[in-house]
Amino acid sequence: MTSNFVTPMRRASWLLSLLLAACGGGGGGGSGSPEPAPLEVPPLSAVCQAGSVARLAQEAAPQQGRNSELALLSCSSAALSQIRWTQTSGPTLKPLSAGSAAISLEPAVAGSYGFELGYTDAKDRSYKAAVTFKAEPAADVARLTLRAEPSVVSGGKTSLRAWPSGLSEAELTGASYSWSQVDGPTATLGETSANRLLLTAPVVTSDQLLQLRASISLADGRILTGQFALLVQAPAARPADPLFASSDAIARVYPYRAASPYAGPLSDCVYSAALSKSSPNNLCTLGQLPLLGQATGGAVPTVEQVMDRVLVSNDWMGEVFERFLREQDSFGDYRRMLASVTAVVIGGRVRPAFYWNATGAIYLDAAYFWLTPEQRDSLSEAPDPRSNNGALLNFSTPWRYVKDNQHASVSYPVAGRQSRSLEDLRYELGRLLYHELTHAADFMPPRSHAGLPSNKRVYEAGPALSSSENLKNRLPFYSSQMQGLARVLSFGETPSAQQIAYQAADITAFFSADRVNDDYSYSVPSGESYSREDAAMLVEEGMMQLRYGVLRDFAVAGKLLPDSNSADLILNWGQRGRIGEPSIRPRLQLVLTELMPWLSPNIVDGLAAPLPLRAGLSWGANLDQAALAAGQAKPLSEQQRFNEQEQTTRMLRSR
Repeated sequence: MTSNFVTPMRRASWLLSLLLAACGGGGGGGSGSPEPAPLEVPPLSAVCQAGSVARLAQEAAPQQGRNSELALLSCSSAALSQIRWTQTSGPTLKPLSAGSAAISLEPAVAGSYGFELGYTDAKDRSYKAAVTFKAEPAADVARLTLRAEPSVVSGGKTSLRAWPSGLSEAELTGASYSWSQVDGPTATLGETSANRLLLTAPVVTSDQLLQLRASISLADGRILTGQFALLVQAPAARPADPLFASSDAIARVYPYRAASPYAGPLSDCVYSAALSKSSPNNLCTLGQLPLLGQATGGAVPTVEQVMDRVLVSNDWMGEVFERFLREQDSFGDYRRMLASVTAVVIGGRVRPAFYWNATGAIYLDAAYFWLTPEQRDSLSEAPDPRSNNGALLNFSTPWRYVKDNQHASVSYPVAGRQSRSLEDLRYELGRLLYHELTHAADFMPPRSHAGLPSNKRVYEAGPALSSSENLKNRLPFYSSQMQGLARVLSFGETPSAQQIAYQAADITAFFSADRVNDDYSYSVPSGESYSREDAAMLVEEGMMQLRYGVLRDFAVAGKLLPDSNSADLILNWGQRGRIGEPSIRPRLQLVLTELMPWLSPNIVDGLAAPLPLRAGLSWGANLDQAALAAGQAKPLSEQQRFNEQEQTTRMLRSR
C-alpha cells in the first residue's frame, strides 16, 4: 500500500546504533581587515546582475486560454523563502499556490495582469517586486494547454499532461502526440508519444529553467503546439550523505502558516535536502520542535495547533487538510493521534507516504487530497519506486475497502477532469491517516508525551519497548515463507527459485493459517527483528470497520498480468473483514490499548465475523456478496471496472 511505508525499512537503521559526537567549531580569528561594503541589491529583473538575489522568468507573449508560467530563480546556491504572489490587477487568476517559487496561470480573459511578489533571501532580508504581464487574445479556438506542477527539485521525477481544447471528438480521432525539450539542461524524458510525459529532472547546482514542448498532429494535417516552463530548483548545501537520498529526491515545501511559531524548525529540520545522516545534530530536538502532544500538555490538539505544524508544496493541500480535520474528524481520532507527531508534510511528489522517526513527522502523498481537476494537475504521476517489486512472483494479493457491497471510494479518470467532494476523501484519506499515525504512536505512544526530555531527538526519546515489539513478543505471526516474500515485495530483494515457484494455493496455505490481516504485515526491515507494519495494518483495517462500517477485502489469486484488470483475477481464497478473526482480534486490542487509550477497552467486540469470499469466482464477481448470497453474480458496471483498474495500479505500486 502506498501508505504503508515506515522509516526503519529504508532509512532508519543508522539511527538504531548512532553514535553522537560533538561537532567541532570552525570559527577562527579574522585578519583584522575590514569587510568589503555589501553590493547594493539591484531591482528584480530577467537576469542575475552583480549583487542580485533572484531573477524572474516569464513568458514573452502569454496568450488568453493558454498556460503561462512565472518563476522566481535564486541567483546563488542559497534558497529563497517566504515567497508570496499577491494579485494586484486584472481579472482574477487562481494560482494553486501563492507560496511557491513558480506558478502556472491560464488567463481566461485577454488583458493586463499584475502581481506583487514578496520573498526573503538566505540572510533573512525581505524584498518586494511588481510583476506584470499582458495576455494577448487567443489566436485560435483550437489550442493545446500544458498543465503540471511548475517546479521540481534537482534530479526529481515529475509529469506533465497536454490537453487539447476547441476540437471535436471527430477532429481528435487519429491524433498523435509528441514531446521534446527545447531549452535548458537536459532532462530524461520518458514516453514522448502520449498526452502524458514522465520525466526526470537534470541534476543542477543552481536554479534552472527547462522549456518543454508538446505537439498534437491532427488527421487533417493541422499541428497544435504548447510550451511549459519548468523550474528545476537546486538543493541548498546538499551534504555528501543526505538524510533524504538522491533516489528519494524531495520537493521544496514551506510552512502552510508562515506565521506559525514553528515555521523555522519546520523549514530546517523536517524535509530539507541539507539534512545529513552523519550530522544528526541538524535534526531538531524535542525542545526545538516538540510533539504536538507535548505542546498541548496532553490535551487534544486543536485544528489550529495541527495546522501550525504543516508543510506543503502547494497552498491548496493545506487548505483541504484543514477542511478535512474540521469536517471529517467527527470522532477526534486523527487529532488525538496527531499528538504523536512533530509535523505533517503534504507533497505532490511524496510517494509512498511514510512516517520517519528521524524527524517525528508523517509525509503524505497529496494525491489523497485533491478536490478539483486543477489541483490534480499539480500532482506528479511518477510511479511509486516499488512498483515493479515482485514482478517475477506467480501470485497476487488483491485488496480493497467496501461498504454496502460497493467500493468504498470511487475513482475518477484524469481525462474526465471531474471534481470530488470532501466526503469523497473520507475513507481513502482516513485509512491513510490511521495507518501512518499508528506508526507515529508506535514510536511515541501517548503515555510517553508528558516525560519526554527536551534535549533529545525523536529517535532517541521513544520507549525501550514499542507496541510493535510487544505485539511480536506476546502474539507473534508465524509464517517464515511470507516474511521472506515480504522482503521481495517491500524491499525489492531478488526472489529465489523457490519463491518464484510458489502458486496461489501455496500462499493461501501460508497466509490463511496465520494471524495477520495483510501480507504487508510481514515486512521486517533488514537488521530488525519485528514488523512495524503489522500493528499499522491491524489499526488501519480495524478502525475503518469500527468507525465507518467499511470492510476490507483481502484475497489470494494468480499472477496479475500486465495490462490486465484485477477484477478478472480468479480467487484461490479470500475474506471480507479478516480483522474480525478470533485469532486476530486480541492482537488488534493489544495495539489499540497502547496507542489509542481513549477507546473503549472492549471496542473490538464490535467487529463483524469475517465473510469468506468465493474461491473460483473472479475478484470482480466477489464485490457484491449480497448478490452472490441470492445466487446471482452481479456483473460490474463500467465505473466499478474503472475502480478496479485504478486498484490494479495501486496494487502495482503498493509494496
